[in-house]
Formats: sequence, C-alpha cells, structure tokens
Amino acid sequence: MDIRNNVNNLTGTAGSVATPTAGNGGGDVSAMFTRLLVAQVKNQDPLAPMEANQFVTQFAQMSQVEAMQTLANLGAANARTQESMLVVTLGSQVGSQVRVRSEKVELGDAVVEGGFRLESSASEVGVILTDRSGTEYRVSLGAKQAGDVGFKIDPAEHGLPPGNYMLRVVADSGEKPPVELDGNLQSVRLGTDGRVILTIAGIGDAAATDITRFLGRSNQQRMSSETASPQSLPISKRFQS
Repeated sequence: MDIRNNVNNLTGTAGSVATPTAGNGGGDVSAMFTRLLVAQVKNQDPLAPMEANQFVTQFAQMSQVEAMQTLANLGAANARTQESMLVVTLGSQVGSQVRVRSEKVELGDAVVEGGFRLESSASEVGVILTDRSGTEYRVSLGAKQAGDVGFKIDPAEHGLPPGNYMLRVVADSGEKPPVELDGNLQSVRLGTDGRVILTIAGIGDAAATDITRFLGRSNQQRMSSETASPQSLPISKRFQS
C-alpha cells in the first residue's frame, strides 16, 4: 500500500479529514502528509495494523515529493531573477538601434531598414506589405545571391500611406525567410506574465528573444550625449577646457 492508495481510501472513509490546499512550499506537502498519516493510523484495521516498512516507504515518498516541490520553487525563483536581470541589462540599451524579427511594421515618413537571409539565390525577391484593409504593396529587390540581404523601404518612394502593415519576404525560388527590422529601443518592461517586453520604434512590442543583434547608437545620439548639460557629465568631462 502506498501513499496514493491511502489518500484514495481516506477520501472515502475519513470524511473528517479536510482536503489540504496545494501550496508553494515543501512545508505544505509535509503538513498534508502528516494529516493523512495520522488519519490513516486512526482509521486502520486494529486486527491488521500497518507494518513499520509501510511507514518507511511512505516517508520516503513524502521526501521525494518535497524535494521535487523545492526544486520547482527554486527553478521558478531563478527564472524570475533572470528576467529581472535581463530587464536591467536591456534597460542600459534603451536608445540604441536593435534588429529584431518582426512580421509587422508601422510606417510614417521615415525610411525603414531591415534584412533577411536567403539559403539559395533567387532571380526575383520582393518585400510584400499588407495594410489593415488587405491591400498589398510590393517592394521589388530584384535578383539576390544566397546569404544576408539588406533592404530599405521608403514610404514616399513606394507610395505607402502611413499606418500599420504586415510584411513578408517572397522569392521566386519558393523561399520565405523571416524578416528582421531595425528600430530604436524605446523601453523595457516586465509583462503581467513575467516576460520581458521591449517597445521598439516603428515595430511596437516585441519579446527579448526576437532581438537578433544590437546595432549601437547613431552618431546623432552619441553627439547628443556628448553635448549634454554639465550636470549630467562625468567630472573628467565637466572640467575639460
């Protein structure tokens, strides 16, 4: 007889034993086991009492359950710590240009840059943008060799109205590579589910795992930081002539 059978028996014969609520710690498992064991001893057959080896087996099972619960709690705590550290790390990159995998883009007046990788050469490659009404716009890139391919989308040049678009890359070879877009990292936050969410200009919200590379800050951004007010500069720069 193991602890699972005892639990089933107790639910039918010991109505006075309350069903414990599952908790987050190993202590809840231990308390539940103790209550079940006490109830089992009280309700055992006096003519056929439990043997000592049965108690030992059930204690061993309890220890295994507690160990697994402890490991699960430690794993969850480590995951939360890593997510928090990731927010801090990515927070230092706010203002930088990043490249992320994305199937959507928000067009305005600015030129959008991106790229993708072809596994084989193609004589005709294009970027297809679809607006909310379902209208498709094609930006032809011509023939491309296998490897990394960059592109630019100029809304004015291609007659693309401002708005949100879905985009994909198509090639006459049949290949449909994932698209990567460049954008400015505007903010980093934790979502309600504990996951890190990035807000990227021209793209919107993206997961941290969507980042494929950091492109650094533009020359204009670096110049702005260098010409900041003296109060925000290090002492070594503040007193330079």
